[in-house]
Amino acid sequence: MDRFIIVSLMLLILGAVLCEGGEAMCRQMTGVHTCASRDCPPYMYVEAYQNYPCDCFKIEKLPNKTKKWYHIETSEGEYGYVLDDHCWAEVPKCKK
Repeated sequence: MDRFIIVSLMLLILGAVLCEGGEAMCRQMTGVHTCASRDCPPYMYVEAYQNYPCDCFKIEKLPNKTKKWYHIETSEGEYGYVLDDHCWAEVPKCKK
């Protein structure tokens, strides 16, 4: 009986962790862009050492390198993209 309870609790915890959305952590203040490209100017900035809800990332291909952009929700409830130069998250690639 104890084994059943332990296994059930482990599955419950695992399910909660897997269903939870990702978060991006930014190590310093950085610009939030309207699209996943340096061509889009930043429209606001996020604070350093704060967590922001993040659902996915996009890749921008440049001539000699690639850049990863995280899609985040700011504390004001707006959505945008931040570069992986200063932010990090464990999220899947965006489907679009």
